[in-house]
Amino acid sequence: MTADRDLEYLLRRAIPDALDPIVRRAVGTIIPRTGEDGRYRVAHTGQFSSRYAGDLLTFARNQRLDGALVVIEPDVLRAIYFRNGRAVGASSDVLFERLGRILLRGGLVDERAATQLVAREEAAGLASVAAEVTPEAAAWALETRVWDVAAALFLVRAGHFVIVEGTPELGGLPAIELSPSDLALEGLRRYDEWRHGPAHGRAPRSSPASRPPHAPPAAPGVARSSPSGEEAIDELLERLRALG
Repeated sequence: MTADRDLEYLLRRAIPDALDPIVRRAVGTIIPRTGEDGRYRVAHTGQFSSRYAGDLLTFARNQRLDGALVVIEPDVLRAIYFRNGRAVGASSDVLFERLGRILLRGGLVDERAATQLVAREEAAGLASVAAEVTPEAAAWALETRVWDVAAALFLVRAGHFVIVEGTPELGGLPAIELSPSDLALEGLRRYDEWRHGPAHGRAPRSSPASRPPHAPPAAPGVARSSPSGEEAIDELLERLRALG
């Protein structure tokens, strides 16, 4: 009987309490605290690597998850948000997955604006960044981030995952709805390309119904150009650091 009580305490109190600061950093107020005593409702947690990325995306789809898949690496936190099993948003503290950097790569803002938007996202959240660009640019960048964050899970060597239940509250952000199956297929394609190179990438067994979107036209006064050699090197170094 004592062992049963200890196990119940571990599962219902100790683990959620230990995970709370990490989950709070990852999802903030996007996922409501619907667990006991104002805790996040942690449904599942365990070790993570790229081998489990497709399985967890499939789990979210099959269970019609309302909540978030949080993936934890040393110094890196990522989250994908789901409503009724469909991916509706993502967050990341990796620099090149910040909205400002995504907009820069799409040629929709310049370097100075991208730096300001990254700082704004860290200080005030996504909605404040989305309000600074056109609705078309915001929708493109937010969807692109979901594709990028999901694909990054297929490159994680070792980490942990947490599935938190609760309907995401994304405020006034543009609506996004993506199939976890399509995200998994795109993640596998990018992993194959990363491992074998674009010229030798093997074709996936099936094609996703949707793919990452193309960037909308650049705003007036913003030239769509490739990053400089120095900027490209900086971006590559950031990606390598994120991969460990």
